[in-house]
Amino acid sequence: MKIFDLLANGKQPVITTKLEAVYNVLRENIVSGKLEPGTRLIIKKIAQDLGVSEIPVREAIRMLEAQNLVTMTPHAGAQVATFDLDDIREVTDIRSLLEGYAARTAIPFIGDEAIADLEMCIEEMERCIHTEDNVNFGILNRKFHQKIYEHSPLKRLYRMIYEMWDGSERTRAVFSLSKRRPQESVQEHKAILKAIKEHDGDTVEKLIRDHRQRVGSILIDHLKKK
Repeated sequence: MKIFDLLANGKQPVITTKLEAVYNVLRENIVSGKLEPGTRLIIKKIAQDLGVSEIPVREAIRMLEAQNLVTMTPHAGAQVATFDLDDIREVTDIRSLLEGYAARTAIPFIGDEAIADLEMCIEEMERCIHTEDNVNFGILNRKFHQKIYEHSPLKRLYRMIYEMWDGSERTRAVFSLSKRRPQESVQEHKAILKAIKEHDGDTVEKLIRDHRQRVGSILIDHLKKK
């Protein structure tokens, strides 16, 4: 894993310091599920893999610990934080309600340009499936939903959803944990887009809620088996 290998939407991230670079790489690998919960983070090895000293690695791990993405355990050192199943259930229920309603209220304001953007997202997601690029698939998945909800006239609702995304971004790991999930997700997105084009608010709201609940259920089922 090289320090500049991590791409987002096909673009090189802007890096200002080695600390920022290490932090970005580790965080993305945790959030995307490449580094599974409980994985030990061996500072010396990470530093060697990224071609940096151990100092920025230690500092990046401290930053991730402050965000509850990493835990420090006596005699075991740094580990990728495990998921809280009750928290996943609660967040899933809240997000499904908020996002379903946001999509319903957004429909009258989604024009041809936004429809084209949503279609492009789906096409790019399908390309990610072929290349097995789960990292960018997860980023595009969020982009698809964002482009819907941002058209809601309820701006406070949109801000609430955005804040919840930042606090539950690790659900993107589902695309790495479940081999079938990316293809299933694309089909669900196509159904959502079809309902949007038909201005069918009831169906859009239900599809969004079911979509969000399915992600939570897959993630919980996987974690229960570990």
